[in-house]
Amino acid sequence: MTGWVLAMVRAMRGLDIDVEGVLAEIGMDRGLLEGGYSRYSQEQISQLWRKAIELSGETNFALKVVAEIRPATFHVVGYAMSCSATLARALHRFAFYCRLISDSATATISEAGEATTIEFLFDTGGTPLIYQTIDTVLAGTLAFARWISGEQIEPLEVRLQHAAPADDADYQAFYRAPITYSASQNCIVFKTADLDRPILAADEELASMLDSVANRYLEQRMSGRMAVRVRDLLIATMPNGAVSKSSVARQLNMTERTLLRRLKAEGTTFVDVLNDVRQELAFQYLRRPGITVSDVAYMLGFSDENTFSRAFKRWTGRRPGVIAQGHRKESTA
Repeated sequence: MTGWVLAMVRAMRGLDIDVEGVLAEIGMDRGLLEGGYSRYSQEQISQLWRKAIELSGETNFALKVVAEIRPATFHVVGYAMSCSATLARALHRFAFYCRLISDSATATISEAGEATTIEFLFDTGGTPLIYQTIDTVLAGTLAFARWISGEQIEPLEVRLQHAAPADDADYQAFYRAPITYSASQNCIVFKTADLDRPILAADEELASMLDSVANRYLEQRMSGRMAVRVRDLLIATMPNGAVSKSSVARQLNMTERTLLRRLKAEGTTFVDVLNDVRQELAFQYLRRPGITVSDVAYMLGFSDENTFSRAFKRWTGRRPGVIAQGHRKESTA
């Protein structure tokens, strides 16, 4: 969405970069920045990132972009987050409408004891991710949470899949939390109690009205792509346990029959989408330290560990314990 590009443009201008020249070179229509809901292609965004990093010479350019994030950066979702009752409600809204903000990112939220984790999954169609974009998403989420709450929230931990940069002093100072690089996921772990903090401008009635606007935009964006919407919703809700056709249909504001009919029109079924998501997430979960096969079975919505193990072997020809054990050996090698 152009809101993200506008934050990049402001950061580039702050470093005296010829933004108009860069946009023209890439072929990005400057006029689109004037419309909050316009969009650029993933390839154009990647080119802009590469040019910005090259011309700025800043290893922490992502933090320069983060400093320019405003509610409008997330369009209607940002305003709904700003008047949510609590930070938890704000982050759940962000995760639910993530596909509206970016076609290449999905967010999930899971709770375990006194910790709540928001994790980001990126799908760029095979194009290598520029690690600064990941940094911008995670740091931007934290910065926005701090801004709307008026509190300097300090996470319990930050995990990043990319390797550590040569100098991460600025990131350490920003997060004020342990950062794990070359991790198995991209996520921020919060104290659950911190997310119960009230938002300064809390107004859930207004937030609900903005949700209706966001739902309309999402419906337009995902028209003819019901499988994508179901996939995103499954990824967002599956870590909390079992899912069903009825629960997914309810969250998409339609009947179960309508959901199944629309998936059929796209040449797929609910079970097909569910299995694809489970298979995709299974490998990610099994590679995480401290998570058992039984934990993964629960997170993927299976009734028990044996049912999950049979399904996993049907998908891959291997038992899930083999994958988990293999990763533990690699981690300790």
